[in-house]
Amino acid sequence: MVLAVKAENLKIGYEDEEIVWAVKGVSFKVEVAEIFCLVGESGCGKSTTGNAIVGILPPYSITDGVLRVFGKTVIEGNKRDYTGVRGRVVSYVPQNPGSSLNPYLTVEEQFYYVLNSVYGWGRRKALEEAAKYLKMVDLDPGRVMDYYPHELSGGMQQRTAIALALSTGAKIIVADEPTSALDAHLRLGLIRLLTRLRDTIKLTLIFITHDLLSAGKICDKIAIMYSGRILELGPSGKILTEPLHPYTEMLVDAVPILGVLKPLKAYGGEPPPPNVEVKGCLFLDRCPKKFEKCYQSHPSPEEVHERIVECWRYV
Repeated sequence: MVLAVKAENLKIGYEDEEIVWAVKGVSFKVEVAEIFCLVGESGCGKSTTGNAIVGILPPYSITDGVLRVFGKTVIEGNKRDYTGVRGRVVSYVPQNPGSSLNPYLTVEEQFYYVLNSVYGWGRRKALEEAAKYLKMVDLDPGRVMDYYPHELSGGMQQRTAIALALSTGAKIIVADEPTSALDAHLRLGLIRLLTRLRDTIKLTLIFITHDLLSAGKICDKIAIMYSGRILELGPSGKILTEPLHPYTEMLVDAVPILGVLKPLKAYGGEPPPPNVEVKGCLFLDRCPKKFEKCYQSHPSPEEVHERIVECWRYV
């Protein structure tokens, strides 16, 4: 069976005076029509991983390992080839659609320029496709086609960006913090929309967020990232109700749950700087359950109770 995405020991760094590794060897699989979440704090490497899947890493980036998208090897070592993948198989929905949409073009013109550049379609064919995908995300084409981005509400901008990404025929959407700029009502509406798209058109979604609560509502699997590594990966229900890694436990403890009265715990500390080589577990300085072995090296991934976890307590 062909997987939508498969990463094997994927490393991504940025070259400056030295190479700073943002992603330090992650492995995961995403099945077709699966909603897969990358969850973690700012700077953990989740957006860099998403950018690698889409094919929008900057030219000064360095890669290692293997990344495959629908069977095509797009990264192998430091070689990259996204021919026929970028835009056609994988599309990107940015964190702030208001600033990503061209402020000088109407919605109609934005669809035309995208579809003309990808497929060479004329205006009539492009606008027929635009209308189809705008309807798919519950927008009225007759109403929004002539609007400029600033004339759309935040929720409408987000839906327009999703329709624009889908219009190229993409099978995978990478959505980077798509709910962060929305209020609670719009956030729930977007989650329902993305779930419906997965069910109706077999869309594969890579959902990047720091919001564990939103991840639990939409995702089939969750990968908890920290300092460039995936510390725990597994079914969302298991991650939220039976966390194994101490960092996952910390994230769950900090999530407010409607109808459940519990004190929210605050944890101090910071992840290690990406340009500093850490001796021992990457989570060592913040871990409340560390013991002697944690000071020696970072643990290898282990399969435990339907999950992959990097913690010496399970080795």
